[in-house]
Amino acid sequence: MDRVDRWVAGILAGGVALILLGILLVALFARVPLSHLEINAQGAQILRQAGVLVQAAPDWPGAYRVKPLASNAAFSSIATLYFSSGKSVRLPRHDVLLWVYRG
Repeated sequence: MDRVDRWVAGILAGGVALILLGILLVALFARVPLSHLEINAQGAQILRQAGVLVQAAPDWPGAYRVKPLASNAAFSSIATLYFSSGKSVRLPRHDVLLWVYRG
């Protein structure tokens, strides 16, 4: 490879790396729209303490239903739920029994 070829290859590799980094950053900070969640009793207790309305799930005995607007992407063991009241609550993902996505 001569000098120009190395320069072009370096620019292309840097561009690909920047594109992949941009995709990762968008994925980390994106919010996923939700219809509702079915959660267990521990999750319901956390949300009640935060002042969020939690209802018994009509089709799942022992589960509770909440209706957040969105959640963060699934890259960690803690989910941040965003509600229409403006509240955001952090909930362990193992407390969520069922995710129902919007759209």
